[in-house]
Amino acid sequence: MKEELKNEIRNYVKINNLNASQADKLIDEYESEQTFTEHDDGSFEMITGNTIEEVTEWLRQKKIN
Repeated sequence: MKEELKNEIRNYVKINNLNASQADKLIDEYESEQTFTEHDDGSFEMITGNTIEEVTEWLRQKKIN
């Protein structure tokens, strides 16, 4: 998962005065709902949900406040 997407979730947690540990849980949950592809070198790339807009919409739908 791109660092900028993780930062978007961390910022959401901070803005909404949630517990900082919530960010890691949300990042894990978001990643678990996405599709990844494995490259020949064994690394993985997230191929769905990889835009700020998609993360923002997902957070909005979660309605975590």
